Amino acid sequence: MSIKQISLLFAAFFLTACQQTAVQPNGSTSPLDEDSALVADPQEQAEIMNFDGNLELASSAEVDAQEIAVITPVETLSPAEQTTPVQQPLTPAQQPLTPAQQLTRSLIEKGRKAYLADRLLTPEDDNANLYFQAALGRDPGNFDAIQGIAQIVETYTDWAWQKALQGQYVSAQKFLESASSVNPQDPLIDEFASRIADLRFNRSQPKEHKKPTRSASGQPTQDQISDHLAAEESANIEQTPGVFVLPKDLFTLSEDEILAKIQPIIEVVTATHSRLDINWPNDKQARLIYQIINSRTDFRVRAMIYHRARYNVELQQE
Repeated sequence: MSIKQISLLFAAFFLTACQQTAVQPNGSTSPLDEDSALVADPQEQAEIMNFDGNLELASSAEVDAQEIAVITPVETLSPAEQTTPVQQPLTPAQQPLTPAQQLTRSLIEKGRKAYLADRLLTPEDDNANLYFQAALGRDPGNFDAIQGIAQIVETYTDWAWQKALQGQYVSAQKFLESASSVNPQDPLIDEFASRIADLRFNRSQPKEHKKPTRSASGQPTQDQISDHLAAEESANIEQTPGVFVLPKDLFTLSEDEILAKIQPIIEVVTATHSRLDINWPNDKQARLIYQIINSRTDFRVRAMIYHRARYNVELQQE
């Protein structure tokens, strides 16, 4: 046997003797039971000895420490990270208003309040036109400002027409001038100016007064004939293209039903950009019909209102 092999055997016997002796808590040693004796397997022997004759002893505690050291810790989220929701980007409608946008909205609201109080052009520092024009200057193309200015013009032209019907042409002209000071390019002003001029001219012409003919033989009188012709005219109107007859009790219906009745008019006007003649005996209801139609188009609808009991809307081609 070589010296190297003898050294290895000696080391093996020495380790076996050490394993059979246990160290007690008080420092004394006592033999271990056979069942508790440690037996090194080939893998452990390979770890203990190397071929250079050096003794390498790795205790089980050191092995456990190495195993623990290679365990990768699991990354956990903090409570704040677990409960914080992911914020989605805001849509344009949800974006907070800028100071400039807030000021424009405030001007629009003040303009609406002034309009409802009939403060259209006066007082100078607190009127609807002032607020709507200021909002339009800050935000060109603002829909609410444009609509507010159009409503002021519409109100003045309507007042002018009412005065003209009463024969007060000077007052009618003043209202038209007020409308022109708000928006001189609004075509509604020229239409009402022409309408008032025609009314004044027709009234200035002499008229022949015919007495209704009466017959003892039972023949229809002139009034009866006129009523009959009016009834025939109304029946023919219903069959005329471009004429939309609406029910007399239109505004006793629900909002959805009213819109359903007017929707065909809106569709044709949107396609043709036609001018409208609204024949309705009630001025307030006629204006409401116009507002419903005009608010559902992307352009300014031109219209004339006639206080006639025809209950229809006629499309006038240019």
